[in-house]
Amino acid sequence: MAYRNLVQLNHPLVQSYMTKIRDKNRSYFEFRQYVDKLSMLLAYEAGKELGLKSSKIKTPLAPFNGTVIKDEIVLMPILRAGLGLVNGFSQIFPEARISHLGVYRNEVTLQPIRYYFKFPKLKDRKNSIVYILDPMLATGGSMCSAIDEAKKTGVGKIVAACLVAAPEGIKEVRKYHSDIKIFTCSVDKKLNNVGYIVPGLGDAGDRLFGTI
Repeated sequence: MAYRNLVQLNHPLVQSYMTKIRDKNRSYFEFRQYVDKLSMLLAYEAGKELGLKSSKIKTPLAPFNGTVIKDEIVLMPILRAGLGLVNGFSQIFPEARISHLGVYRNEVTLQPIRYYFKFPKLKDRKNSIVYILDPMLATGGSMCSAIDEAKKTGVGKIVAACLVAAPEGIKEVRKYHSDIKIFTCSVDKKLNNVGYIVPGLGDAGDRLFGTI
């Protein structure tokens, strides 16, 4: 099924690494390594949303009219699992500032509850882009909450990035934030009755930090 404003990565490495992290017997150390690799590939693809400006420089041999990124970049991981994508994105966007958003899901209502938000000072918010990072787009509640917070800052562009997305979560984001582009490595089948993605990869936070 095609979704508006959604980009799913189809690279062979993405497919291979996703299979590896889905394996329940993968150690947390190996899981984290492959998530790093996937987040770099995800950042590379999501980097297509960046704007450019001209830049006149001199090479060792001659003047050159080139281009550089014009946007200030902010990475906004949704705590805690979103931290697992920061390293890979930082490798691709080394000058990015890092915001933090703490949101947890009420296990009964499945609704997001915000408990922390810190955003950097920017020179020009209109020429800036926020990448919201969360390994799992499940119900969509946390992502919608994060987009709400990012929009309040007045930044020029917001992009969502995740490893796995459920159809229900995609539809929830489309319902409230149809303007936001989502980049993902996989669109899975569904949510189960407790809000976990199937087939998914389990609890991304626990598997990243070895707290299972």
